[in-house]
Amino acid sequence: MALTADVADHLCLSGDEDPYWSDSSWFSWAIPERGINGFFYNHFRPNMNCFLGGPAMWDETGHYVWDMRYFDWQLMRLPPPGRYGVDYDKYDFEAPCSMSIRTLEPLKRYRLGYDRNGFKLDLTFEAVAEPNQIGVHKEGGYQDAYRLHFEQPGRVQGTVVLDGETYEVDCFSIRDGSHGRRHLETVPAGGYTWSTADARTGWHVMAVEVPGGRESKVMGGYILRDGAMSPIVSGVRRVVERDGPRPVRIEVELKDELGRELQALGREKTWAEFNLFADHGQYWTQFAWDYDGFEHAIGEDQEYKGLDDWRRWHRAGPEVWKTK
Repeated sequence: MALTADVADHLCLSGDEDPYWSDSSWFSWAIPERGINGFFYNHFRPNMNCFLGGPAMWDETGHYVWDMRYFDWQLMRLPPPGRYGVDYDKYDFEAPCSMSIRTLEPLKRYRLGYDRNGFKLDLTFEAVAEPNQIGVHKEGGYQDAYRLHFEQPGRVQGTVVLDGETYEVDCFSIRDGSHGRRHLETVPAGGYTWSTADARTGWHVMAVEVPGGRESKVMGGYILRDGAMSPIVSGVRRVVERDGPRPVRIEVELKDELGRELQALGREKTWAEFNLFADHGQYWTQFAWDYDGFEHAIGEDQEYKGLDDWRRWHRAGPEVWKTK
């Protein structure tokens, strides 16, 4: 069944009383020719009566929250004024920290805004294909991460102003949306990887780490080829090379419901290391991808682990890093 705007564009009002019930949204943006990557990411947690999220912008001059170009991840902040899902909605709100989203066309176009601390963001996301919904996979540990989850490829255009300098943004991109119980400590290590080469070509995967090797098993995603979107039925994400503990070359091999196969090779461009949530660590890296006749297509790889495993991974040393 196709995902409709009635579900995807609005806050879920039929959740449960779990304090970690979340309704989240993320948009990626970048300026690849300048080695700049960024995100625009938020969560509503109605049972805690709080909002969390914010924008980030980084390049090769800084890889951590204290030295990247800009970072403002708000935790446990008051939500927008008014009643949840009545006076404001998932893509129709402005938070006290100035972060805002407005729906310009349901399931198609969204305007993103932010103006704080010398950083001003005014971007428009326009979808290039329908969203791909990923079902709940118990074997991947995702049953406690969401009830609904989808990705949608698109194009982001607009401007970002930082300390008086204006940056023009025009890149292919992706967004996601989800709602459900967000218990990240139960989600196994893995990778979130994607590329959108143009308005008719791209792919996305969510993969779970396979113990004892370099491969992660793909649990969901899509292939977009010749404008036709199709869910993935099998695939792997494989780390080919690391710089210390960090992945710098990655391969993906995919097959979709239409029987189409895709092989892609990605190389690191701009990396950052985040601890956005207290129970998780991750590398969030802009990658340049070669596939389907494209070279250096924009995309990302996010490799993540639970915080204790993240700490152990960093301390494991070169002999362990080179095996995974």
